[in-house]
Amino acid sequence: MKEDQIIIIGGGLLGLATANALLDRGEKVLVLERSEETALETSFANAGMLTPSQSAPWNSPPDIARILSGIGRKDSPMTLSVKQIPSLFFWGIKFMFYSRPQSFERISREIFSLANYSKLLTKNIRDSENIRYDESTKGTMKIFRDSERLQQSFDFSKRIYGDSTTKLLNREEVIDLEPQLKEIKDLEGGLHYRSDETGDAYKFCKALEDIVRRKGGRILVKTNIKKIHVNKGKVNSIVTERAVLRARRVIVCAGSWSKDLLNDSGIRIPIRPVKGYSLTYDTSGINDKPKISIIDEGVHIAITPFDNRIRVAGTAEFVGFDEEIHPKRIKYLNAMLKLIYPDLYSKIDLDEGEVWQGFRPMSADGLPFIGETRVKGLFVNTGHGQLGWTLAMGSADLIADHVIGVETQIDSKPYLMNR
Repeated sequence: MKEDQIIIIGGGLLGLATANALLDRGEKVLVLERSEETALETSFANAGMLTPSQSAPWNSPPDIARILSGIGRKDSPMTLSVKQIPSLFFWGIKFMFYSRPQSFERISREIFSLANYSKLLTKNIRDSENIRYDESTKGTMKIFRDSERLQQSFDFSKRIYGDSTTKLLNREEVIDLEPQLKEIKDLEGGLHYRSDETGDAYKFCKALEDIVRRKGGRILVKTNIKKIHVNKGKVNSIVTERAVLRARRVIVCAGSWSKDLLNDSGIRIPIRPVKGYSLTYDTSGINDKPKISIIDEGVHIAITPFDNRIRVAGTAEFVGFDEEIHPKRIKYLNAMLKLIYPDLYSKIDLDEGEVWQGFRPMSADGLPFIGETRVKGLFVNTGHGQLGWTLAMGSADLIADHVIGVETQIDSKPYLMNR
C-alpha cells in the first residue's frame, strides 16, 4: 500500500464522511471497519435527527440530577452503573466542572456553530448527489408538560443560539402541528425547531459508502485494528489481524472505541461510552400516523417517523461497553411510546419491533475532538456524543482541512485536542 494513502479507522458516519471530504480534496483514502459491513455500530439505528436545536451538552444540572437519581436503575431515562463509578471518577469531575453556567452556555454555542455548518453540508451532498434516506425537512418538536420549563427552554434557545426559526407553541398549536399528540392530557405546549431535519442515518451512510467507492476510495470491512504504531513521535503503520499497513497519516473515527486505540499510542482522550437504545416498528397500513419528529423533554425520549416506520429512541446509560439488551429498557421505550402515542401503540405489532443498542462517544465537556494529536500524522474525529449525525459532515470538512493543512471554513479551535 502506498504511504500517501490516508487510513481512516471506522466505517460509520464520521469515517465515511471524512473519507468523502478527503476524496473531494484529491486525497487517496482507505477506510478500515471492524464489522462485517459499514454503519453497523452507533450509526445503525439512532434517533434519526439532525438537530442543531439540541446542541446543549448532557451535563446540565437537570441531566446530572437524572443521572445520579438513576444509579443502578434500568427504569430511569438516565442511569449510572455502580461498577462504572471508579472508571468514571475523574471524567465525571470534568463532566460536572463544565456544567457551570458560563462553560455550559459557551459550549452550547460552539456546538451550535458546527451543527449549523454541518447541516448545510448535509443538504449540499443530498442535493448534489440526489441521495435519499427517508429525509424530512419539517423540523422537530420538543413537547413539555411544565409551562415554566417550556418558557425556560425557549428563552435559552433565543439567548444562546439567537435562533429565529424556533417557534413557541401553546397546547392547541402543538396539536395543530401534530394531531396525534391530542391524547396527552397534561401537555402544556412545545417548541417547533423549524430548521431541524430528520432521516435514516443508516441509509445515509450506505449512500455515502457508494459515493466514496465511486470516487475511488477503498473500504475494508472485517478488519480489526490491533495497534497504531508510532515511531519517534510520528505515526508509522497500522497493525491489523491480517497485515501491517504502512501509513504516514491516520484518522481515528472509531467512536467510543477511539479511546482504547489512542491509549495504545500514548494519547489520552477523555471520552466514555454512553449506551442508548432504539425500537423501530413497521407502520405500513396504519392511517393517521405521526408526521413530525418529537422530543419529550420530561422522559428523555425521541420519536421519529420514517417512510412506513416509526422509531422510539432514548435513554442514556453509563455502563461501559455492556452490550446486553436489558428487557426493562425495552419495556421503558414501549411505555414511552404508549404514553405519547397511545392510538398508534394500539395498532402496531409489538412482536415485530427491531431492537438496537449503541454507544455514543461522550466527551467530558460535550465537544467533539477534531484535529491532530501530539503524534505527527495521527488525527482524531470523535467524541460527538448524541450528535454524531448532526455534526458528521461539518466535522469531516474540518478534519479534512486539518489533514491537508489549509484554513478551515469555520473556527475549529473549540474542537482541537489541546483546547
